[in-house]
Amino acid sequence: MINQELEQLYKEFYGDRREDIIACGVVDEEIYLKTKPKIVFVLREPHTDETGFTIPKGLHRQVEKGLSGKPLEQGWMYTWRQAGVWAYAILYGFDSYRKIRKDICVAKGLQAIGMTNLKKTGGGATSNLSSIRESASRELDLWRNELLIMSPELIICGNTYHEVVDSLGLDKILLSKHKKTPYYYSEWKLGDEPIIILDFWHPNNRKNRNENLAILQKLIGQLRELRYDLSPNT
Repeated sequence: MINQELEQLYKEFYGDRREDIIACGVVDEEIYLKTKPKIVFVLREPHTDETGFTIPKGLHRQVEKGLSGKPLEQGWMYTWRQAGVWAYAILYGFDSYRKIRKDICVAKGLQAIGMTNLKKTGGGATSNLSSIRESASRELDLWRNELLIMSPELIICGNTYHEVVDSLGLDKILLSKHKKTPYYYSEWKLGDEPIIILDFWHPNNRKNRNENLAILQKLIGQLRELRYDLSPNT
């Protein structure tokens, strides 16, 4: 079980400090394992002062609500609604943000993902980038092993791309430009097929949601044209 393996990893890495962190992992392992491409979000840090809980469990609670027709919790959706929309679009087809921002679509998207933060302890409303970079460097072996355990096919870096690929020593390949903003990707070769690491916005960026979704559609389309195996099988 993926989350059980991750829990053991955290215990080995943190020891007595395990309860001081906020754990990561996959939201619904059964769905995650049979979904293609398997998507993992790499974000910065939890936006909370709480510790000792897991983000996947909180997201699984949102999935259960969304699939049963109940409203999703606003606090969780500040970041995760857009992540759910992006995952849903990649897996089930792109449409306007307005059409796929519905709770049922968000729930289906979140149900299929994994996630991790480069820094496992909470931060404030504004991320301290130097602290996140220090944590990413210090805990490289930890989050590298997290990704190995989750074994994704597509990693979406929410404003974490440069920290991730620099830490892993990967080449940055320019994929596209939009309004002078470059978007990169990298290949992380661990098996027969490379894991694609995509440079993108953090999902709590609530500006230009339609535009960001259109950019994501273009980027995923370009990666598929490059014959990376990212086409959904659902």
